[in-house]
This record gives sequence, C-alpha cells and structure tokens, in this order.
Amino acid sequence: MADITGANVRLYGAKGDGLADDTQAFQKALNSISQTGGTLVIPDGTYNANITITTSNVYITGTGTLNGCINLYGTPSANTDRFAGTGNVKIDGITILGAKTRNGINCRWYYGVLITSVRFINCLKAIYFEKVNKTQHCSRYTITGNQLIDCNYGLYVDYTAPDDGGTHVVGDVNFSNNMYESRTNVPGSFSNIFHIWAKGIDGLVCKGNTFFFGHTGFEKTNIYIENFNWVIIEGNHLFEAVDSAVMAKDGFNLVIANNNVAWSKRYGVFISGIVGGIVNGNNLTWKSGEDIQSTGIYIENSPYFIGNISSNNIFFPGIYAIQIKNSSLINITGNNARSQYGKNQPVKIDSPASCTSVSVTSNQFTNYPESSLNTDYYSVNPVSTNYFSGNTEGVPSVPIKGVLSQEYTAFTNNASAVDISNLTLAVFAYSKSTVITQLTKENLSESLPRIVVIYSYTGNLKISRQIPNVKLKGSSSYVTFPAESSMTLLVYGSQIIEISRNFSV
Repeated sequence: MADITGANVRLYGAKGDGLADDTQAFQKALNSISQTGGTLVIPDGTYNANITITTSNVYITGTGTLNGCINLYGTPSANTDRFAGTGNVKIDGITILGAKTRNGINCRWYYGVLITSVRFINCLKAIYFEKVNKTQHCSRYTITGNQLIDCNYGLYVDYTAPDDGGTHVVGDVNFSNNMYESRTNVPGSFSNIFHIWAKGIDGLVCKGNTFFFGHTGFEKTNIYIENFNWVIIEGNHLFEAVDSAVMAKDGFNLVIANNNVAWSKRYGVFISGIVGGIVNGNNLTWKSGEDIQSTGIYIENSPYFIGNISSNNIFFPGIYAIQIKNSSLINITGNNARSQYGKNQPVKIDSPASCTSVSVTSNQFTNYPESSLNTDYYSVNPVSTNYFSGNTEGVPSVPIKGVLSQEYTAFTNNASAVDISNLTLAVFAYSKSTVITQLTKENLSESLPRIVVIYSYTGNLKISRQIPNVKLKGSSSYVTFPAESSMTLLVYGSQIIEISRNFSV
C-alpha cells in the first residue's frame, strides 16, 4: 500500500502474522494520537486485536485485516443531545473478521462517523448500535460502499426505552451502496438473518444497496424497522427474503420507492401502524410457475396512513397484489399487477368498518378472473369515501364496497337520539328541523379509530354542541347543516372530533 502519514501499528510492535496478540501495539498507536486526533494505519497483514476508540478526530485506514472488533465508545456531554459525546471518526479500506463470534464495529455516544470500503466477514452484527437508554446516543453515520459477507446482521440498532423523555435512540444514519451477500448455501450454516434490523431510529436513508440471502434456513427479512421516524428505503435490490423484503412497524414518515424485490416468501412490503407512507415505483416479482403464497404490498393497523400506493409493478404474487386491513386514507393508483395463475384478487380490503377513504383508481390488473369481484367487499352502489374506477381488465370499473352494508345508515325518522356506532357514512334525510342530542351509543374508549362522514340531503339537520365527548367547530348552541352538505368526523381517543366540513362555521 502507498505510504500514509500517521501512526502505523507496525511501528508500535504489531506483528500482523495472524498468530500474535497485537492488541497492546494497537493501543500504543492509538495513545500516540489520542490528544489531538490523527490517523491509525493498518498495513497488509492479519492482526489479532480489539480496538477501543474514545476520542474524536480519528481516521483508521489501510489494507490490513483485523481479526477482532472496533469499539467506538465515546463520552456523553452534560446535555446528552445528538451532537454530544465524541465525534468525527472515519474507518476505511480494512477488512474486519468476526470469526462467527464477534461484532464488527460497536457504537455508543459517537456522532459524525464515516464507514466506507470496509469488508466485514463472518460478523454476528457488522455494525452494532448498542443498547443505551438515552435519546440519540449515536447520530450522523454514513455507511457506504462496504462489503458484508456471511454476517448474521449488517446494520443493527438495538433498543431500550430512553429515560430522558425521548423516543429514538439513534438518529440520522445513511446506509447506502453496500453489497451484502451470503456465500453459504448449506442448511444450518452461519450467516444472514436480517440485513438491517433497527428499532428506535430517527432518520434512516437506505439507498442503492444489494442484499442477497443464502439458504441456511435462518433467513428472515431484508430490512426490518420498528418505532421510527423519517425512513427512506429507495433503489435497493432485495432478494429471497423468507418473510418480507421490507417490514416496517409503528413509525411516522415512511418512503419505500423504486426498489427491486425478488422472490420474498410472504410479503414484498409489509407495513403496520404507520402514519404518512409512500410505496411507489417498486418492482415486486415472483417466479412464474412457482406457487408461493405471497402478497405484494400489505398494510395493516394504519388508520392514518395518509399516503399512496402508486406506480408499482407486481408480478405473479401468489395471493393478493395489494391487501389493506384496518387502515385508512390510502390512494391506490397507477399500479400494474399480474396474477400468477389467473386466480385470487388484485386488491383485497379487509375489515371495511375500519378501512375508509381508500381509493383504487387507474390501475391495470391482468390475468385476474371475473370471479375476483368478491362480494365481501365489492358493490355496485357508489360510496362517498371509498371508490374504485378507471381500472382495466380482470376487474371492471365498479365502486368498491369498503364502507357499505352495516357501515352505512340513512336516518329519516327525525329522531333526536341517533347511533353512528361502527358507521363510516351516515346520511340524514329529515323532513323537519331536528336537533341531534345523542350521536352514538358506543363506548368511545373501546372504539377503533375511524373516519365518519355525515351527509345531509335536506337543510333540517342540526347537531348540539353540548353532546359529551363530541368536539364540533364553532361556538353557537348547535351546528346547522345546509342541504346537500357534509361533515367529516374523527373517532379517536375517546372523542369524536370534527376534522372538516364543506360549509361555513
């Protein structure tokens, strides 16, 4: 290797012969730069050593192989914010051997770290953010251009609840353009459980990576994230997950875009408990002629998804192209899906009582039979909050049921006490002026979150503002509905709250 100015570990007694314990020599080299920072040079050779770095401004480089691990163990400052502790470390060029017993790089209380062009081989966890009960004990990591070979986990963010009032333990990680592969295809062999496993992260960009699984029998999911905020998974190549290519749970602000996903056994994309989501432009494929009981995109328990499933190509899913369960406020548009054997349904919407404001428009579903119009969730009657239109082949343009049947009621008897329990659409056609003084009989503390639309055909509907746990805009004694007007209510947190109306307050 070319000469690099810095503390060369050979000059401090390191042998690099793969036999001697070089830990003390590495520590001496580190001590020489510990006060002001500097470069630690690891030349060709195999070094049996563990490195612990506790200071800022350290650069580790070389072409040597470290048969050990690197510990980035900083010191927090008094305010323990995301720039607290120790920072500015770069690690590049070296190879780290985990010997199937160690992690590659362990992190706590460090920010501003660049890890690039490193080869991780046989590590339990290549890069491990340790369990620390503080908010963002590590932040601003760029992990790019590395090779991860036969590692159980690539990036692992461990979690315990912060005791300082925060929510997320690690912040702002960029994991991009890495190659992750298994060279072992023998059942029971070591390597590859999750490529990324992260809980409690605020800010993750996962972009341009290639993730291969082996066939050891331990493989699960390419990318698993939980309890997060602002995650972007874009332009990755994700192969052969036994469970899901991407699994995202309990988070805010999620973008899954332009990924190539091949042959996941259960779900291409699995989403649960998400607020603010975009699933766009992904290619999700299964092998033609292989009957895998899989679903392309699955969303559950997300009543405020408030996002789009758009422009995805979904080829040969075994069950559904798209499935929605207990989730609302979703636009499904511009997708292209093709059935494996001309069976099942392109879109399945479960639990219509809690799937509202779902639109399915301008999609192309091919090789699906006419019988896929399952009467459990389709109807020939239009619905104001859920609709199905402009889609071609296999499924004609008919409105989707979603909120019909028991979820729709028309009130015509001028009763002042009504019950909108479990409804998502209530139509009032009163013949004389009536003030509603009771709106529901349900136990709001036990109700699933949902959107309720109230529509008045006539100008005779009034709702009292004195109804307990009902919060309506304005200050007068009651709300007067004009003819052909509507109001949108949110049932959430033991209350019914007005969101919007199409007439003035």
